[in-house]
Amino acid sequence: MAIKERDCPKCSFTPLVRKTVGFDLDECPKCGGRWYDLGELSKSVRATKKFQDAVAKGPLKPKPGVAICPVCHKNMINAGLVHELLRVDLCPSCKGIWLDKNELGLIDRLLQP
Repeated sequence: MAIKERDCPKCSFTPLVRKTVGFDLDECPKCGGRWYDLGELSKSVRATKKFQDAVAKGPLKPKPGVAICPVCHKNMINAGLVHELLRVDLCPSCKGIWLDKNELGLIDRLLQP
């Protein structure tokens, strides 16, 4: 089954490109943001257990977002992830997460002891 084209939620009309980083994920060739399907982000962070514990608490201070999910095409929410000041786009429907270019590094720094 072919995967439908996914567009960047930040760069209008820009298809995401498949990239392999130990697993396949979608990255925007313009802004460098990445789309993580459910469960993929925990494979990318260094402190997996701390990350899973933080995510289990749910989105922090969520508010309606303007980004559209590249998978289910519904509005995403904007919420804190790991820390309330690290705002990311989350899809409440398919549970995917959009990270801007440098946010993965920020997550790793926030999870350091």
